[in-house]
Amino acid sequence: MKKCFHIFLFFIVFPAILNAQHNQSNSFKNKRHEVNFGFGISNCLTDVGGNGSKANLNIKKTNFTANFSHLYYLKNKIAFRTSLTYAKVSGDDSFSSVFSKQNKALNFNTTISEISGILEFTITTKKNRNNYNTKNNRRKNIANKDRLGFGSYIFAGLGSFYYNPLGTNKFLDSEGNNVGDGQEYSLRELHTEGQGFDGGPEQFSEQSTGKKYSTYKNFAICVPIGFGIKKAFHSNAGIKFEASYRFTNTDYLDDVSSNYYDREKLKTEMNQAFGEELGERAYIMSGTSTGRVMINSNSTYTEPGMARGGAKGNDSYIFLTLSIYKTINNKNMRISNSGS
Repeated sequence: MKKCFHIFLFFIVFPAILNAQHNQSNSFKNKRHEVNFGFGISNCLTDVGGNGSKANLNIKKTNFTANFSHLYYLKNKIAFRTSLTYAKVSGDDSFSSVFSKQNKALNFNTTISEISGILEFTITTKKNRNNYNTKNNRRKNIANKDRLGFGSYIFAGLGSFYYNPLGTNKFLDSEGNNVGDGQEYSLRELHTEGQGFDGGPEQFSEQSTGKKYSTYKNFAICVPIGFGIKKAFHSNAGIKFEASYRFTNTDYLDDVSSNYYDREKLKTEMNQAFGEELGERAYIMSGTSTGRVMINSNSTYTEPGMARGGAKGNDSYIFLTLSIYKTINNKNMRISNSGS
């Protein structure tokens, strides 16, 4: 009798368990596609604002972000995500607690348009509120419900983004008074650190680039990394909370990287290369020789050759987002495609 029972377990129960595990591990094949749409907040780590280093966030300059993404599940716990993100980031030395930064009065804001490809790795699988989607004849769920239903994941990828920093003229005079006209200017075209001119940053010199008047590009590379938490409402939809950090290959997200450039020289060179209007704007927005004179040093710390930024590290930006997601049944996609 015991032998017959063992045979029953081996040939009936054990294969049923294996089949259930196989179906569970391959269930993603029926729902390979997922779409997400979300909003959130953004911030950045640059040379402008903070308390003297790029490790300090300027919380008062928190902005917005919005994103749309499509996921394709390669494996049960591995997905490839294509993401489109639009955001704004900014910084302002006037919010810093460091006097030397307040005295510089540099500021910027820029929108970011990003496209990225990301690999997403599931750590813990989210559970549907109705594990088996069991319903009675009135179409109501009757299976046990999981009250939490949280899943978690990590991700990393590669992307590119467009940016164009703008700055407002609110520089200080030698008494510490704001004498700026409050006008906002596009900064990249002003070569504020002498990019492409004699004595400017070496990376933009004619010897390095083979071109005259070079400056930084509007496009840069980013490396997104982060983690997220999923909450399933049912088998096809839910919400996500996600925190992400973007490394970049540019130190000019804020138009600030190296040293102050002689503004009289900058004005002359800009006049010759691009005209008097841009020359005058460059003279103003470089911020050179502005601010209060320090009594102990008899300097404004904004003189030509002094540090305007910190060229040792590149800029970066951060997102916190809340998204709605929906998985798409492969059968529905086939019906839609055949109908079109």
